[in-house]
Amino acid sequence: CYHAFFHSRNLDHQLGTNEEYDGLFISNGPGDPTKVETTIDNIKKAYEIGKPIFGICMGNQLMALAAGAQTYKLKYGNRGQNQPCVDLTSGKVFITPQNHGFAVDNQTLPADWKSYFIN
Repeated sequence: CYHAFFHSRNLDHQLGTNEEYDGLFISNGPGDPTKVETTIDNIKKAYEIGKPIFGICMGNQLMALAAGAQTYKLKYGNRGQNQPCVDLTSGKVFITPQNHGFAVDNQTLPADWKSYFIN
């Protein structure tokens, strides 16, 4: 399994089309997810390849942007421990730590996308 790590200062890294990988894991920020256009373009290319992609926090927002959705800045951000998060498939509530200042606008998700968790 091939791993490549990029520092947040290099978030707009140009992922080469010839790089071999088993899947992508896109982690958290910081910052406005709309500002890293090269990364969003790379995720679009990764969607075409069809390998597994997992996004957490800003990674999730970048995946949504690459799919055509929009994000928005939260007035106060969502920061701290013990934040409730609802699994929309089961209705169960999980308590999670969160630290983000932006969110995905669920109303702009493509028709073949759906939210699994909300808070």
